[in-house]
Parts: sequence; C-alpha cells; structure tokens
Amino acid sequence: MDVYEKIEEMRVRLTQGETSRRISKRINLYSEGVKAKLKNAEYALSMIVDLSSQSNILSTSDDQDFSISDKTQFYVDSFFAFLYSAFDVISQVINQKNRLGIDEKRVSFNNLRQVLNQNDPIKNLFDKISNKNFFKNLEKYRNCSTHRRQIYMITDTKITSETAGYSTTGEITQVTTVLCDDPYSLSPTINQNREVVKYCSTILEKVRSEIIKMTENI
Repeated sequence: MDVYEKIEEMRVRLTQGETSRRISKRINLYSEGVKAKLKNAEYALSMIVDLSSQSNILSTSDDQDFSISDKTQFYVDSFFAFLYSAFDVISQVINQKNRLGIDEKRVSFNNLRQVLNQNDPIKNLFDKISNKNFFKNLEKYRNCSTHRRQIYMITDTKITSETAGYSTTGEITQVTTVLCDDPYSLSPTINQNREVVKYCSTILEKVRSEIIKMTENI
C-alpha cells in the first residue's frame, strides 16, 4: 500500500468514528492537504529531472529568459518547501483528532512535538523523526530557501556524442547539480556530493515512509 492509500485509509478511519461534524470536516480537509503537498513535491522533482537533461543556456523569450539554473533553483526551493509542509499539514490532522485546540495558524510539526502527551505513540514517532539526519537536512534546506537565501548549488554541464544509429550521431546533454552540505554556511562546501536528483529522490522516499508510519499511529 502506497503513501496515498495509507493517507486515505487514515482519513476514512478517523472520520467514520468522529462524532463532531466540524472536526470530521477538518480532518478530511487536512488529509487531502497532506496528499497535495506530497504531489507538489513529486511534481517539483519531476521538473528537476527534466531540467537535468537540458544545457544551462537562456530559455526562449517566452520564458522571460530564465536559464536552466534559474528554473532548477526554483524547483529545488519548491521541492523542499512542499515536502517539509507535508509534516506540518499532517500535524493539523493530529491537532483535530486529539482535540488539542491549537489554532491552525500556530500548528506545525515542531510546535505539536512540544505539546503532545509523552504517552502518545505519535509523540515518540515525532521525536524519532526530528532526530534523523534526513529530517534535519530537510529542515535546513527548507528554512534556508524560505527565510534566508537561495540554497547554494553547483551545476556542471557535459555534452557528449553518442551514435544514435548506424550513420547518425547525436549529442546528449547532461546537467549535474550538487547541493551544498550545509545551506546555513556562508562558506558552503560540497563534500557530501549530494547530487540533486538522487538526493531529492532519496529524501522523498524517506518522507513517504515516515508519513505512512504516522498514518498508522494517529
């Protein structure tokens, strides 16, 4: 069962046993919101993948002369913002289900982690997630691009020739973009070699896995 099926299973289970129409409506709303955030992150990643096969030249005037690097930066920022938001939105579901009474403007993953009952299984899961390296990095990249500056990345473009048939030769363009190790650093390094497509794909799978665990414990 994939993450969307698990979210839907959670939504149905929580609303079927809910006596408050208002809370049931909000659980429905936020459950769909979690799906939307994940889909948005997946779309951003798909665009990063597409851009990785294009040379780093200025686009046509129809695109207002945005370079491939400009577009990649936009979708990388979007990816981390949407992916991290999936944790914040599922926290909205928990706020409603547990009747914590927190105003939705103040609900976030980190906020909820501070107020959840120590005996609540979801509290233990929140603590484990927050201590994992992938989450710490996700939080850093998201916070940097949202509140500080663009994430530092290095892009390398290689054009190679490949025989496409018996008598023709075509060119293949490969754009490799590497994320900096620590986006907060004013002297960024790339020692971790976090190639953006591979790294974002890996972190997306980890988030999906954690969201599934959360749906099973809410």
